[in-house]
Amino acid sequence: MTTGCSSDVAQLAVVMRADWGKGAYTPGTTPPNFEIEVTNLGPGNASGVVVHAVMPKTFQFDTTNSIQTNGAARTTPEDATAGGSNPEWGIWSLSAPTSPNGTISYSSITIDFAANITAPPSTYSLQAQVVDDKLTSTVESQPLQVEVHQAPRLGLSASVSPTSVHPGGQVTYRIEVTNLGSGISPDVDVLVTLPPALQFVSTIMPFGGNSSVEQLILPVKGGVLVFYGGFEVPPQTSLGPGKLVIQFIAQCITDPGKGVYPIQAQVTDTLNDTVTITGAAPVNVLP
Repeated sequence: MTTGCSSDVAQLAVVMRADWGKGAYTPGTTPPNFEIEVTNLGPGNASGVVVHAVMPKTFQFDTTNSIQTNGAARTTPEDATAGGSNPEWGIWSLSAPTSPNGTISYSSITIDFAANITAPPSTYSLQAQVVDDKLTSTVESQPLQVEVHQAPRLGLSASVSPTSVHPGGQVTYRIEVTNLGSGISPDVDVLVTLPPALQFVSTIMPFGGNSSVEQLILPVKGGVLVFYGGFEVPPQTSLGPGKLVIQFIAQCITDPGKGVYPIQAQVTDTLNDTVTITGAAPVNVLP
């Protein structure tokens, strides 16, 4: 905690905290919240108070969750704008300390806000700052160290060829899983839900991409739920993202009914990363 002090002005103190734990963050989980607390230590009132958060560019302000005050009046509402790395909130007047019943009570502002983090794995320094209309310099908090862990970031796409089929005909689906993150995606499972007009026939081997197979699970012939399991998708490098490409053949049933039939696909891993696409790779079933 750092204070700004002078014999004839209020002394302001500001601290910044990470309220999700020990200051460690894994991308892909719930965006973390930060807390800034400003206190007027006296002896006088503080007016024109503006609070700032100073973050790296890869930390983007998302939303203000709450603002709590004690002995503080907001004279001109100024709210932070989503997307920036240096949000600010204002403008307040903080009253001088009082001592009801012999116990000193300090006026304060507590701001809780969320940020989106796109930073690569490392440790980053964040700070809070506060100014008022009588301070000759900005009061800064002690740096808050935030550790960003390695983590996968999965993507999913699907296509089909040909895009039209007659009853009894076959099509080939191509499912592509990418990892644009900085960590390995372990125990990756892929589930494709076919429309009732199509049934799984066979897998085209080998699998594409640079993923490895740990404990392979293959789909059951004749089903509409096409499940593959047991892959490990590597992180992105300078050569590109980690990638897994699955291709399989499906056959149209003998009496499907004319129409356009898309699929649904989902990829998951044991780190609770999940990506789902719907209405993908539509097939036009002809008479």
